[in-house]
Amino acid sequence: MKTCYAILILLLIQPGNVHSQENVKDSLTRELQNAVDDSSKYKVQSLLTDFYIEKDRPLAIQFSNACIDLAKKNEKLLDLASSLTDKAHALTHLEKYSEAYACFTDALKIANDPTFNGQTWEIKKNSNGEIERFMILCKVYQNFASLMLGTSNKEKAKEFLLKAKIIAEKNAFTRNLGYINLDLGHRYLDLNIIDTALILERQAMHILTGEGEFRPLGYCNMLIGMIWLQRKNYDSTLYYYRKSLAISSHFENYTNLRACFANLSSYYLTAKPEPDSAIYYTHAWLKILEKTGNTNLGTAYSSMSEAYKLKNNKDSVIKYQTLSISEKDKSYNKRETALNSLQNMALVEQEQMMLLKEMEVERKNQLRISAIAAGLILFGLISLILYNTNLKKQKANKVLETTLADLKSTQAQLIQSEKMASLGELTAGIAHEIQNPLNFVNNFSQLNTELVAEGLEAISSGNMRDAGEVLGILAENNVKILQHGKRADAIVKGMLQHSQKGSGAKEPTNINTMADEYLRLAYHGFKAKDKSFNVIIKTDFDQSIGKIDIIPQDIGRVLLNLVNNAFYAVDEKKKQIGDGYEPEVTVSTGLLNALENQPIRHSVNSLIISVRDNGNGIPQNIVDKIFQPFFTTKPTGQGTGLGLSLSYDIVKAHGGEITVESQEGKGTIFSVVIPVG
Repeated sequence: MKTCYAILILLLIQPGNVHSQENVKDSLTRELQNAVDDSSKYKVQSLLTDFYIEKDRPLAIQFSNACIDLAKKNEKLLDLASSLTDKAHALTHLEKYSEAYACFTDALKIANDPTFNGQTWEIKKNSNGEIERFMILCKVYQNFASLMLGTSNKEKAKEFLLKAKIIAEKNAFTRNLGYINLDLGHRYLDLNIIDTALILERQAMHILTGEGEFRPLGYCNMLIGMIWLQRKNYDSTLYYYRKSLAISSHFENYTNLRACFANLSSYYLTAKPEPDSAIYYTHAWLKILEKTGNTNLGTAYSSMSEAYKLKNNKDSVIKYQTLSISEKDKSYNKRETALNSLQNMALVEQEQMMLLKEMEVERKNQLRISAIAAGLILFGLISLILYNTNLKKQKANKVLETTLADLKSTQAQLIQSEKMASLGELTAGIAHEIQNPLNFVNNFSQLNTELVAEGLEAISSGNMRDAGEVLGILAENNVKILQHGKRADAIVKGMLQHSQKGSGAKEPTNINTMADEYLRLAYHGFKAKDKSFNVIIKTDFDQSIGKIDIIPQDIGRVLLNLVNNAFYAVDEKKKQIGDGYEPEVTVSTGLLNALENQPIRHSVNSLIISVRDNGNGIPQNIVDKIFQPFFTTKPTGQGTGLGLSLSYDIVKAHGGEITVESQEGKGTIFSVVIPVG
C-alpha cells in the first residue's frame, strides 16, 4: 500500500523534475562550493535552509544564521527579514520560544518600517509583479502564528493568519495564499468548525497543486483525514492518512511524519481498535521522535501503553506508563522553562513600551504647560492693551478650559497605566504559582484512572483486600486533588478580585488573609523577573482584628506597592553588599491601641498595617518628596513615580494616613493607619 502512494506522488510531480532527496542535497552542496559571490551564496544557503527545515532543524538554523550574516554584511534588509523568519520557524518547533520570539519581532519591525535602523528599503518586484516587502510581511505573519500556537495562544495565531491572508489576497500572492489556507483550516478544525476547515483545506490543495508545491500536500491530506475522523467516516480517514504518509515519506518531512504516525496510532486505538497496527505505528512514531529529539515522547509512550492494554499485556502497560509519566514530567519542566523565558522577554518589552509611552506623555505635558504659560502671558498682554474686549477674553478662557481638561485626562491615563503595571507584576506571580496545583491535579487524576481499573479488576476476581487498598489510595489522592484544586481556585479568585474595577464600595474584609495573599503573590511576581532573588519573609498578624470595612481592591494595590518597594530595596542592598547580608521583609497588622513603639499615633479605633525592610533606607533630604507624583528613587526606566502617590490618595480616601520612617543604611518602615470605628 505504501508503494502505491509513493507512485502516486511520482505521478503528481512533473516529469523531468523528479530527484531523490539525496540528489537534491548533493546538488545544493556542489552549488554552494562553486558559489563565488555573496548573492549566490545567500540563494543556495537559503535553499538549504528550506531543504532541512523539516528534516534537521539545528542544521537549518546553521544555514539561516549564515544567510543572516550575509544579509547584514551587504545591508539587504529584505533578505535579513526573510532569513530571521526561517530561523524563528525552526526555533519554534524546537520549543526555543524566547529566541524565536526575538527573531520574529526583529523581522516584523523590518517588514513594517521602510526606514528600519536608518536604512532605506530596496523595493523589488519579481516576475509576477508581486512586491517583495509585502510578500515577506505575509511570510512573517504566517510563521509568527506557529509560535502563538506553540505557546497555546490559539486566538492570536488565528489573528496573525488572517492578517497574512489579507495581504496575500490584496497582492495576489497565490502560493502564499495556499499555505495560509492550509494553516487556517487547521485552526478552524481546532475550533470544531468542520465545514469551514474542509473548504479551506480543499482550496489549499487546489492552489498548491496548481503552483507545483507538492511537499505541503502531506500536511493537507492529514488535516482532511482528521476532518473525516470528526465526521466518523473512517474509510475516508484512513485513505487520507495513508496518502499523507506516502507524501511525507517521499519528501522526508519528519514534522508531518510524526503527526501521521501519531494519528494512525490513535486511529487504531479508538476509531477501529487493532492493537497490532497501533503498536506498529506507535513504534514508527517513537523512532521519529527519538531521531528528532521531540518532547512528545510522553504522549507516544502513553499510546503504546494503551495498545498493550488492548492486548492485556500488563507488564508492557506498566513499562510504558512509567516511561510516559517520566517523559511528560521532563516535557512539562522544559516547556515551563521555555514559556517563562518567553514571558520574561515579553515583560521586558512591555516595560520598554511603557517607558516610551511615559516619556511621550511627559513630553506632551511639557509642551502643554509651555503652551499654557505662553497663553497666560499673551492673555495678560491682551488684557492690558485691550481690556475692554470681553469677547477675546471669553475665547482665551475657553482655550484654558480645554487645556486643563486635557491635563486631567492625561493624569487619569497615567494613573490607569500604573494600575495596569501592578496587575502585570501580580500576573507574573500567579502564572508561576498556579502551575504547581494544576500539575498535581493532572497527575493524581491520571493515577486515579489507573487505580479505578485495578480496583474493578480486584473486585471482579474477589480479591477484596487489594480492592480495599486501592480504595484507600483513591481516597487519599482525591483529598490531594481537592486540596490543590482549592489552592488554584483561591489564586484565580484573588487575581479576579485584583483585576476587576469594583464598585468602589467598602465591604467586610479579613485584612490578615488579604495581606498574606498579596505578600505571597508579590514575592512570586518579583521572583519571576529575577530568579536569583531571595528574601526572608516574616509576618506578625493580630488574629483578634476580625473583618474590617475597606475597599479590598484599593487597599490590595497599596499593599502590593509597599511590598514590591520593600523587595526592591533589599534586593538592591544585596547586590551591593553580597554575602554577609540577609534580606528581610516583615509585614504586620494590629489595632493601634494594642501595639507599642509604633512610629505614629492615631485614633484608638484604628487598624495599622506596617511593611518593614532592612534595605538601604531613604535619604532624609528626600523623605518628604516620596509621596509626590512622578518622584522616584529608582533608576530611569524602573519606576513611574506614581505608585506611592496613588497609595497615598487611596489611604486618604479611606480617611486614614500613610507615613514613612527610615534610617539610611538600616531600613525603612511604611505604616498605613485606617479608622475602623
